[in-house]
Amino acid sequence: MIGMLARAAENIYWLGRYLERAESAARMVQCMDQLSLEIRGLDPDLALNIWKHLQEMYPGSLVPTPESTDPDAVTEAYIHAFLMSFDNQLSVAYSIRSARENARVIRENLTRETFVLLNECHLRLQGYMNEPDMNVMRMRSILSSTRQEIFGIQGAIQQTFTRDEGLLFLDMGSVTERAYRTLLLLGVKLPFMLSATDQVDLPVYYARIRAALKSVASLENYRRNYGADLDPMRVSHFLLFDRRAPHSVHVCMRELKQHLDELEVGSPLTNPARLLGKIAARLEFEEQEILASSELDRVCHELAGDINEVHDAISRLYFTV
Repeated sequence: MIGMLARAAENIYWLGRYLERAESAARMVQCMDQLSLEIRGLDPDLALNIWKHLQEMYPGSLVPTPESTDPDAVTEAYIHAFLMSFDNQLSVAYSIRSARENARVIRENLTRETFVLLNECHLRLQGYMNEPDMNVMRMRSILSSTRQEIFGIQGAIQQTFTRDEGLLFLDMGSVTERAYRTLLLLGVKLPFMLSATDQVDLPVYYARIRAALKSVASLENYRRNYGADLDPMRVSHFLLFDRRAPHSVHVCMRELKQHLDELEVGSPLTNPARLLGKIAARLEFEEQEILASSELDRVCHELAGDINEVHDAISRLYFTV
């Protein structure tokens, strides 16, 4: 069993989740923005509607309905909601603020380098909100710079944290969030990706598949394996089952299992480990059955629900006093 206080373990676990969520949201907003610009001349209606998929990938996000149908106005509304709005609890700014609040509670468990970088990122985002002439071009610049800052925070963590229970919990939070977002993306994107190509505009079709891979930082890794062939089943296999891609569900679940095993070495099987073992076994031994499913998007949503069960079990076991 662990020796860390439950409150500290919970805060450092959520620090990992919030940092991963902030970087993921910033990346997905950038990809949706680029896709909307790319297809605007080919399918203007889709260029507007594509933003709604972002809300589906972040269920519970609050985005005010844009009054205008002007593509620039809609784009600006969504970027603002997912970058800078504290009303949206899944925005980049909200996630960074939440990460910083968790870090303040467990200041003694963090290194100075990590806390300083995180605090500066939070203060910088707050400062941006007071700028009088905020526009979409400025927000695009802030998205890019904020992602770089988050990479710096994550790098400081890996370079300076003691290899103890604290880092295990932080990494558990990170990979749990990462796998969950990958599955939600697949659940949203697969119905279109698996549609008959003779019914769609091919340039738009392949642009959307590229954007899906970019949304989970996997386009370049996919191309190393498969080149330029954007076959939807290969994309599905890659994001679900690839053994090396950092955002594949298989890799995330393998890393989560390793962290749990390290925490509970020599102890009886815990409920989180049992639930995670079921997911791991399904990914390991039911690969062909999953890919052959006529409702692969539903399977992805089911797996996302299973990951939430693992999260709940981790919370009950380690964080509840």
